Amino acid sequence: MATVFSRAHNLCNIDQLGEIKAQIADLTAVADKLAADIKDLGAGSHDGDLFTATVCVIDDRYSTDPKAVEKKLREVLGEEAFASFAQANQKKTSGYTSLKLAARKA
Repeated sequence: MATVFSRAHNLCNIDQLGEIKAQIADLTAVADKLAADIKDLGAGSHDGDLFTATVCVIDDRYSTDPKAVEKKLREVLGEEAFASFAQANQKKTSGYTSLKLAARKA
């Protein structure tokens, strides 16, 4: 069971983190608008008094659709052979700890 002190400390941390994330969200919205305005200037280098922004236009690129590949392999190999193939070609992604924070409803 949490002590009154640790509960108060956790609430303080939780509220501080919530406030910071709210500020980040507001600043991100402003930054996204400014970035869009700068991108509208077009490709090239654009100078401010303190910073230089470089706008690059990246061409379309193509990559393999893993779900389409899986579907085709299942059709060609059959379910049993596909299961064996998939197991032999697995990769491991390490686990991690996640934290999600949402504003409390008043």
